[in-house]
Amino acid sequence: MSGSAGKSFNEIHDRDFGVQIVLCRCPERHGHLDLDLVARQLRADGFAVRVVDTLCDRQSFLQDVVTPLREHRKRLILGACSYSLIGDLLEQTLGAEANLSWSLIDLKETRDAPALCGAIQARLRAVEQAASSRGSAFRGHGNARSLFRPLGDKAPRRVLVVGGGVGGCQAALDLAGMNIPVTVVEAEDSLGGAMARLDKTFPTLDCSICILGPRLVDTASHPNITVWASSRVRRISGRPGHFLAEIEHRPRYVDMTLCSGCGACAEVCPVIVPSAWNAGLRPRKAIGIVFEQAVPLRAAIEKAYCIECGLCVKACEREAIRLDEKPRISRLHAAAIILSEGARLFDAARLGSYGYGRFPEVLTNMEFERLVCATGPTQGALITPSGSRPTSVAFIQCAGSRNHRFLPYCSVTCCTASIKEAMLVLEHEPNAHVTIFFNDIRTAGKSFESLLVRARERGVRFVKALPDRVERTQAHGPLTVHYRTALDPESQTLEADLVVLALGVQAPNADSRWVMRLAPQRDRDGFYREAFYWGGQIHSTVPGIFLVGGCHGPRDITQTVTEASAAAVQAAKWLRHITREPKMSDTP
Repeated sequence: MSGSAGKSFNEIHDRDFGVQIVLCRCPERHGHLDLDLVARQLRADGFAVRVVDTLCDRQSFLQDVVTPLREHRKRLILGACSYSLIGDLLEQTLGAEANLSWSLIDLKETRDAPALCGAIQARLRAVEQAASSRGSAFRGHGNARSLFRPLGDKAPRRVLVVGGGVGGCQAALDLAGMNIPVTVVEAEDSLGGAMARLDKTFPTLDCSICILGPRLVDTASHPNITVWASSRVRRISGRPGHFLAEIEHRPRYVDMTLCSGCGACAEVCPVIVPSAWNAGLRPRKAIGIVFEQAVPLRAAIEKAYCIECGLCVKACEREAIRLDEKPRISRLHAAAIILSEGARLFDAARLGSYGYGRFPEVLTNMEFERLVCATGPTQGALITPSGSRPTSVAFIQCAGSRNHRFLPYCSVTCCTASIKEAMLVLEHEPNAHVTIFFNDIRTAGKSFESLLVRARERGVRFVKALPDRVERTQAHGPLTVHYRTALDPESQTLEADLVVLALGVQAPNADSRWVMRLAPQRDRDGFYREAFYWGGQIHSTVPGIFLVGGCHGPRDITQTVTEASAAAVQAAKWLRHITREPKMSDTP
């Protein structure tokens, strides 16, 4: 062997080649490599080597790579994920600086530590040969990419589903049925989302959990689906076809592999806390299962309330309690992402004139759903928070919606949901007086209008007016709803034992998870924008990222499930497109 290609490792260093080597320690992607051993061997040869914990987020990349590189003006050999995952970040950051040069080695494609040392030595020789033959250092893109071809550039055959509600589960099941691996990430302790909290669905008034429960079980038990509950996606980087998601797993303080869901820990726990699942209307223990049909059916500890008395540790026969558990981070490489996070309910406290938070008899529609549900705080009995059976119930529509101070758009589901809830009141209290105050009744779904007709026939009263305020005129008396109608401008009142606010829905929280060059766009209301110009209603503005349910606008259950199946088909089509074997004409 002649020339620089035949020189030893030390001979290259002796020529003051000025190389800095950075290796990324990522147990999820290339945990099989002993990078400390590699670093010791390279340092013994006189090279500057640093091993860092992560490079896939921009802050760590700037701190561990870009800043030292700019300060010392060294050439960089970076051992990390494939070019398609981190190469885009390299080009964004260093592409405009001609005096900085870098080369990338894919660690996940490297067999072991000795093989990695050999790959780095070969790369050093190739870099020196390129520099000496052209008189300048190579760049990490363009001609250099063909000269030093990156490894592992093939797109993974996996889809990430963000959100484990009915839409996310439906999309995951459809993809898994096509033999496509899926990972579902759900922030709550159980799958199910908002639908799992409902008593019944409209317009058929069927049991909600009876419909949803089998889907949840099928999702958790399917061999092609991995479910990560109590987790959230912190960052998403990469580019279409090669997305890298950083996922934070919130500690449950219970070993999921050992817990059997027997409930012995909850029986001995002395700490009583509000139940977020039941909207604070019912207490629960600081440890236990979130609800009876939860999937996964495993306990979790509310650590903010835990006094660490140790009684649950003693009561657990399977020794599953882990009071010292810490959050952990996983990284997932996916070719496509389906966003099914749902929407958020409007904050009822902002509607001060309706008395929410001041009068316990003023509830939101979700709180009412939990109140009448068989698994709710009263086991299905319609009892007001003051302990009495209501004889008069008032529903107030457009609570936050179609209001330029709050949400200027229609929230779509509120009208039909309130009609359904009015029917539920009459199921529990047939003699109750039920009134719905509305702006416009919008029941534009299949069989929705028939539900409205049935409600009128059952005696539900519809009043076209939005109340001005809700107040209590007597210390222990009913609430008084003040309103004006278009036909009678004089102020009128209605006494009600229970007032239910039909809250609007708003976009998911805006976050900084996207560290891509082009992140999915949002509209002026904060919902994800659809790419109608090239795709369809479930396509985001980034190829390979698809939208389901409330994350891109108010949706009901039927529309969400339909979109989920459509997104699954489009994601499968996308995978076939980007993972196809290149034809002879495609290769340079």
